[in-house]
Amino acid sequence: MNEPEHRERKTRSGPSSGSFRVARVEVQELAALAGPEVFSAPGADLLSDELLVDRILSGEPAHYEVLMRRTAARLYRIARGICGNATRSEEILQGAFVRAFENVASYDRRLRFGDWLSRITIHSALGSLKRDGARAPLEHRRQQLDLVRQLEDAVDALPQTFRVAFTLCALDDMVPKDAAEILGVSVEAVQLAGYRGRLQVRRALGMRYDDAEARAFGLDLASADEIIRSVKLRLGSSKA
Repeated sequence: MNEPEHRERKTRSGPSSGSFRVARVEVQELAALAGPEVFSAPGADLLSDELLVDRILSGEPAHYEVLMRRTAARLYRIARGICGNATRSEEILQGAFVRAFENVASYDRRLRFGDWLSRITIHSALGSLKRDGARAPLEHRRQQLDLVRQLEDAVDALPQTFRVAFTLCALDDMVPKDAAEILGVSVEAVQLAGYRGRLQVRRALGMRYDDAEARAFGLDLASADEIIRSVKLRLGSSKA
């Protein structure tokens, strides 16, 4: 009797939300363009975040660079959307990476490592707003404004409450409940602020912006390299 033929089922993971999808693509591109010389050990970039954390805690701090490259684009987007200034966002990202490394032993394993880093970044960005007393002025507009840049300008122009909620819930696709917990407000307040922020952005653009939303506040390779280089200098070459 012939054995029944088993056909291999082809499965394909469904597409993730726009911001996460773009962030992952950007990080993968950064890692590929940076080249294998960036990583301290072959295949280190293939390990999970949690395994890399274990390696760092066991005395291999150079693996931290892999984690930085994986998360830099997403964390920059969060910082940039909240504080409204590119230069300040890079400073916030550097500080978040330094604090995360210095406190990696206290990493809450109930969270994904990337989410733990995002919380540090969010708190740093919100703290920056409080220290400054007001939102940093808008950056000089570029001569050729494409749809992405128009969205960024529209988000920058939002009132602070709307901008923070819109950044977390729309640009980063964070669940309102999680955003509310981090911000210390009610879920309803986050949902309302995010909804009003979205309406204002749509009115400002006067067009559909879904594609631009996924690509707003991107981090280019040169900037990512400079941020990571600065973090390594602050931590000391013997650590990361």
